[in-house]
Amino acid sequence: MGFIIEQYINPIVKNSKHPLKGNFLNAIERVLKLSVPTLYVWLCMFYCFFHLWLNILAELLRFGDREFYKDWWNAKTIEEYWRMWNMPVHKWMVRHIYFPCIRNGFSKGVAILISFLISAVFHELCIGIPCHTFKFWAFIGILFQVPLGILTRYLQYKFKSSMVGNMIFWVFFCILGQPMCLLLYYHDVMNRKVRTE
Repeated sequence: MGFIIEQYINPIVKNSKHPLKGNFLNAIERVLKLSVPTLYVWLCMFYCFFHLWLNILAELLRFGDREFYKDWWNAKTIEEYWRMWNMPVHKWMVRHIYFPCIRNGFSKGVAILISFLISAVFHELCIGIPCHTFKFWAFIGILFQVPLGILTRYLQYKFKSSMVGNMIFWVFFCILGQPMCLLLYYHDVMNRKVRTE
């Protein structure tokens, strides 16, 4: 992961402009150049954390339930991806956020929205605290999953194919979403450093 970051991601990011403050085509070009290396780093991180580290920890603690993820790469919808990507967090969200909302009379849609809202807050904290900046890009990205899920269901129904949802997931989440988030946070952190110096 360090090799990919130093060799491929850092030079692309350092030679880029803020994606929302410059040439749109330049921003798209940088996002597409970043899509493959960020995807590799993300997959390596997934493997190291979910497959290696959590299994080592489960072995040491004699934890019997080893279902840390399911086959999220085959997800047919955005909702299915979120149910299969991180099973411990998903089960926690369902048990402590979703079901209490349903028991308190909220509709399923509102309970899902509240769950994504809380997830968005935690994602923003996980990125904002190490970066020492709160620009809410991760927050917006996670909340964007709700309308993206609605769009995915609509397109699946229209084209009568489950592959549509899988393609939307890979394009919006992996090819466009993560590189765009990386560029946004990088430039916000660099701009903050310049202002403080």
